[in-house]
Amino acid sequence: MKVERAAIAATIAFAIAPLHAQSVDEVSRLEQQGKRAYSSTYRGITAMGQYETVEDARTRDSGRRQEVRVELHGNTAIVTGIGNTGGGADRVLRIWMKDGEKWQIVAGQTTWIGARTDVPDPSGPLPATTPADFKPASAAEVAIWRSQDALMRSFAEADPESYKRFSTEQSLRMTTGGDAIAREQWLDTIAKRSKGPVATVDEVRIGVYGTVGVVTLRGHEANPTRQSWVYLLQDGVWKLHLRFTSLIRN
Repeated sequence: MKVERAAIAATIAFAIAPLHAQSVDEVSRLEQQGKRAYSSTYRGITAMGQYETVEDARTRDSGRRQEVRVELHGNTAIVTGIGNTGGGADRVLRIWMKDGEKWQIVAGQTTWIGARTDVPDPSGPLPATTPADFKPASAAEVAIWRSQDALMRSFAEADPESYKRFSTEQSLRMTTGGDAIAREQWLDTIAKRSKGPVATVDEVRIGVYGTVGVVTLRGHEANPTRQSWVYLLQDGVWKLHLRFTSLIRN
């Protein structure tokens, strides 16, 4: 029986492989050609830490090309890469989803790499308020928020094992300066820190795209940020795969 199941699984994998490669090629081609279609529900975050509408994205994007990597998960593709503008290099994140025969971008974020001159200063501390509790609207949102809460608590409680349970082995965190922090490095950071309060966040929104989930929120640091946390559903658990962070500027 086990042999038969293995043979069936191998047959399915062999059949799916060409479709997987075709989808990766299709999204890569759209990226290279600068033909990026945005969903009407798109919500992005700019390198200035501001929310971005579909119209804003189209104006900013306008044929811009970047060197990107496409990671396919069913009908959802996670695109990451680096692009150059007049002011310097950017890290980019875009979440594509296939609707029928058409690929569209449903979420995204841009973060500058390094320091910039002639840009607005960070916005400064937010007013001292008590953020409203986030109320998930579906079973998937409940599960994603459970992972989100566990990850934030793992940092506050200096608990690297909890962070490991709720993150993929390949997970990366992008700093506000565009640096990439691998999981092992972050686990070491958590283990060495002192315990503290759980981060204050608000403006929480969750998008679920098959086995990919995206949490966007505002962080109440001394220099506030807007963040995108990208999750993958693995073995029944939503695990953090990528986090992008941009300083909110005036």
